[in-house]
Amino acid sequence: MTELLLNSIVNGILLGGVLALLAFGMNLIFGVVKIIHLAYGQCVMLGMYVVYTLAVQMHLPVILSCIIALPVMGIVGLVLQLLVINPLLKAKANPLTQLLALAGLTIVVENAAQVVWGADLRGINIQLPLIHIGNVFLRTSNLIAFFGALLTLWGLYLFLNRTYLGLAIRSIAQDLDSARLMGINPRMIYFITMAAGGILTGLIAAFFSPIYAVHPHFGGSFTLMAFIIVVLGGMGNLLGGFIGAFIIGVVTSVSAVLTSTEIADIIVLVIFISVILIRPQGLLGIRVSK
Repeated sequence: MTELLLNSIVNGILLGGVLALLAFGMNLIFGVVKIIHLAYGQCVMLGMYVVYTLAVQMHLPVILSCIIALPVMGIVGLVLQLLVINPLLKAKANPLTQLLALAGLTIVVENAAQVVWGADLRGINIQLPLIHIGNVFLRTSNLIAFFGALLTLWGLYLFLNRTYLGLAIRSIAQDLDSARLMGINPRMIYFITMAAGGILTGLIAAFFSPIYAVHPHFGGSFTLMAFIIVVLGGMGNLLGGFIGAFIIGVVTSVSAVLTSTEIADIIVLVIFISVILIRPQGLLGIRVSK
């Protein structure tokens, strides 16, 4: 049992790194555009289908397929901003209307994927070795995803804190009116943020493709997981989302070993609801006085 727990904790940490990257994209979009991207997991699903199509159906090398998926998903992010989010922002839709519109978008994306690729599981066949350190067994694909996610998060941190464009994105997230006075164009920043979020979904899809097989409803669970992490850490708080991702990853992995995957999901939701009842602004969120 001790060995099982040790393996589950280590694999939970590896899962947390990828979940942190997943939540970062949703958190960034919320912090800047102030909209909850409920179709974020579905965009990851589309990215995985892009990798599958290029690698399996068009017989391109897997690494090249993953690289091509990045700009493709960046374009998808731009299209969503242009056709869905911009109209919502111009209409000054209330949060409930935004949620309903993006929930409808998830249904559209899932059904479109089923029409194009069918309902069967699709995946790429990559044989990667199993690594064992003592009594701990690790999948190489999980290690690649973990270190790739951490490296990406570090690069995003440097981008947001050391570049003019990154500082402009942060200023829009912190104070829209002051950013306008400094000559920053919010509309352009919104497009850049959505493109960056789209590229992140392509990158996550590249990390997920060797691990999971994809189907039209694959993205729903990851959208829910990303939303839980974002709210748990504090909406718009990137550090809170990072910490929340590792908490959820470890709890999910350990609970699945001790009980079952279904009960593990229930435990995660119970923890999430408990934190929200005790601290509605999330772990590192700031309470807004009324």
